[in-house]
Order: sequence, then structure tokens, then C-alpha cells
Amino acid sequence: MACLLYPAGKGPAAVPFPAQTIEDLQLGRLAKAMSPSDYYKLTPEELCTLFTCDEDVLRHRQAVFRDVLRFPELESAMEKLLDSLDGWESRGGSRRGGADAFAVGFSLDEFTWLDGYLRKIDAAWQEFDRIPAESEGFRALRGLLDSLRNSRRYQDAAADFQSLCPGFSAPARMRLGYNLDGELKPGRLKLLAMEPPEEGPRPKSAQKRKMMLTQRAVETDAMLLQRVSAQASQDINAFVIRETAALRGLRKELIVCLAVRKLTRSWETSGLPCCFPALRPASEKAFQAKGLFDPLLLLSDKERVVSNDIELRPGGELLILTGANQGGKTVFLLSMGLGQWLGQLGFPVPAKEASISPAENILTIFAPNGQRYGRKGLLAEEAGRIAGAVDALGSSSMVLFNEPLTSTGPEETKAISAEVIAVCMAAGARGVWVTHVYELASNRAGLEAAVPWGSRLGSLRIILDEEGGETKFTYRVERGEPKGYSHAEDALRRGGIRLSDAPASRA
Repeated sequence: MACLLYPAGKGPAAVPFPAQTIEDLQLGRLAKAMSPSDYYKLTPEELCTLFTCDEDVLRHRQAVFRDVLRFPELESAMEKLLDSLDGWESRGGSRRGGADAFAVGFSLDEFTWLDGYLRKIDAAWQEFDRIPAESEGFRALRGLLDSLRNSRRYQDAAADFQSLCPGFSAPARMRLGYNLDGELKPGRLKLLAMEPPEEGPRPKSAQKRKMMLTQRAVETDAMLLQRVSAQASQDINAFVIRETAALRGLRKELIVCLAVRKLTRSWETSGLPCCFPALRPASEKAFQAKGLFDPLLLLSDKERVVSNDIELRPGGELLILTGANQGGKTVFLLSMGLGQWLGQLGFPVPAKEASISPAENILTIFAPNGQRYGRKGLLAEEAGRIAGAVDALGSSSMVLFNEPLTSTGPEETKAISAEVIAVCMAAGARGVWVTHVYELASNRAGLEAAVPWGSRLGSLRIILDEEGGETKFTYRVERGEPKGYSHAEDALRRGGIRLSDAPASRA
């Protein structure tokens, strides 16, 4: 039963998420960082299946995650419930065959698991019952636990189970056999026989009786025990699978809720804000944020976290971002893409305040890694990526282009970039285009005249502190016309290279 991530009557929708976007936005790093543990891991692909444009689903999730953040004790309750469910999905498939598989011991282990399951469900039920969570999702979960906990089958589970495998829970006597190695040291143990508890007093003669087993008797005993225990194991698995059917679908949902708690806790620990974005109609194509930052920066102790404000004009706007090398353009692009992605999972976003319109997809084109393009060549690789993004382009797409077409000359880059920007405008897409070709921003009036419909163009630039004779980067952006230079010398200086120290060339 999916109740935490989807409201009643709704479920997962098959919305393909671009693999290129997963790579460019480094979603693998973020998924690893927010996974509750090494055992309860989340992959970026799993998280991307939650990406949705459905505002009802997003509001439902926001209410659930607000409860998760408002009531810290929910973390313990969810962990208890998750622990009670863990392992049953695959226990039937883990049983081994053969007389050496210790099958009877496995049946005893199964009974222990059932007993633990009953106890853990009871503990989780009591804990959830004490927490005044208000969201529809947690109310539905409490109702499900109430129904299970108060059902006749749950109440009679122990008694029912005794009839499935009498004597397996507390055998009166077990016989173990073992082999001796060349040094006469005991080898692997093996269960030879097990007897159920006897009713009434045991005759004295039986207490003194000794049992000698031949090899054939041992093999026959093992075969019979395996048959009996295998049936018991099947009965146990069938019983638990039936009883947990309504809860097993919650496993991933519980892990996602714990991931939200872990993610936001890391921001709080670093003194950084987060908020649930206000949802605006898709037709507005809105993206507004105050104090927006890139959460990936927290994964490296060396990185400085700087926040920015951003607002796209209603109806769709494509901003052309220019500025100094290493001035924070890529980080800004990542903060915007991750803010939209997290918002469309229903998660809090890394900002003081935000409002977004759902995007049908997030399309990214980052300059390819030189080790990835192989024999095709860099230009062919970039052209293929751009063609793929254009094919997926829709009226409510968000596009994030990070210095594409780096393999061509300035004039070719300007001409091709202008054509791709015009296509994005005509489609009505919104987003940011990072470039060193300043004319794309300076001459945007010409592009708007050529494409008088669809999205509008705006200009962003990196803010620099140029007082005192040296340029200092603030890693912040603002609306404004491009400066027209990249401060490459400043970037070299920060890397320890000063052009003034370079030896003069010989004539």
C-alpha cells in the first residue's frame, strides 16, 4: 500500500528521466549522501521515478515530509517499522536445498523471525499511535497499522503458528552430529534429529535410553527432517507474506522519508536554510528562490557555500549567464537544477524561500568530459547531446546549458548557440544558458525580434569585487548586461600563475 508518497487513488507514473541530466546534475552523489545507511541505499534512478508534475501528489508529499521534519520521533518509529518488514520479501528465495543445508535450523530461524515481526509491528504501532502527525499519508499509515494490529489473524498469530509446526519453537531435544578432521577436531555441525515437547511426565526408562545411529539412519533422518522443515518454512513464508502484503509496499516510502530527514539535517547542521516551495501553475513557468544554494557543496569540506536569489519572468524566460572563469557559474546552474529536481520530488529545497512551476523534464547539456567522447570527437559528442535535448524539448521544459559547443571557434559557437537558443525560445522552455560568448547576451534583442513568441531572454552576470586593484570573486549573480571579459588572468593567479612572472619570448 503506497500511502506516504501518493494520495489515495494515485500511484507512480512512468515518466522517463534523462540519463544525461542524472550525470550532469551529479544526482548519484546526492543520492548517496542522503541514503539513510549503506544498507538502505537510494539510487538516483530510484529517486527520479518519484519526479512528477502532478500537483496533488506534490502537495501530499510536502505534507508528509513536513510531519517528518516537525516530529523527530517519527524517525525512530519509521526505523522500527522498516526493521519489522526487512528481509521478508526475499526470505523464501534464500532457502538452500540438500541435507547439508541445515533446513530444520532454518525453520527455527523462521519462527524467530515471525516472533520478532510480531513484536516489532507492535512496537511500531504503539510509537506511531503516540505521534500527532497530521498529514493524510501518516493518518493512512496509522489506520493501516491499527487494522493489522487489531485483526483477529494478528491476535491469533502465535497460536495459529504453533499448529503449523508444533515443537519447532521449543524442541524438547535436539541431536547434533559432526565430523572429525585429520587432527580429530570437530568439523561442521549438522542437525540429526529433533523431538517436540512431550505431554505429561516422561518415563524413567526413556531417560536412560541411548540411541545409536547408523550412517543410513542419519541420512534417512536428515531427509525426513528436511521434508518436514521445508514444508514448515513454506507455511511460515506464506503466513508472513499474507500478513505483511499491505505493508511491504511501504519499504521504499519509509526509506525516502528517512532520506528527507537526513538531507535536511545536514543543511540544518551547517546553518543553511531549506523550505517547501510554493507550487505555482505550470502555465506560469515560474522559478523563484531567495537564498538558493548548491547542496553538493556540502559534500566537500573545501567548498564555500554561497547563496543567490533568482526569479524567472512569468510565462517563460531563458537567462544567458556570463562572467569570469571560476566565478561560480556552474555552481549556480547546479543549484537551480537541483532546486527544481528536489521540488518535483516533493522534497524541501535548499533555499530560504521558493516557488516553482512543475517542469515536464529537466534537460542539461554540460561540456562533455574529454575521456568520454572517444572516437566520435568532441564536436560530434556535443552535437549528439544537443540533438537529444532538442528532441525532448517541450513547452514546460527546464533547460540548463553549461558552456556547450566548446570545440568550435567563437563565430561557429555564436551562430550555432543562437540557433539552439531560438529553438528553446520558440518551444517556450525556461532555464539558463552559461556561455563565454558575450554577444549572445548583448544581442538578445535581435533574437527576440526573430522569435517574437515563446520565451523571453534575460541576462545574468557574475558579481565581482574589484576594489583595491585586485578582482575578488563573490560567487554571486545578478541581472545585468555582460562585462565583456572573462578575467582569465585572475583565474590563473588563483592557481598560482602570474603572467607578469612569465619569461619574455625571444624575438
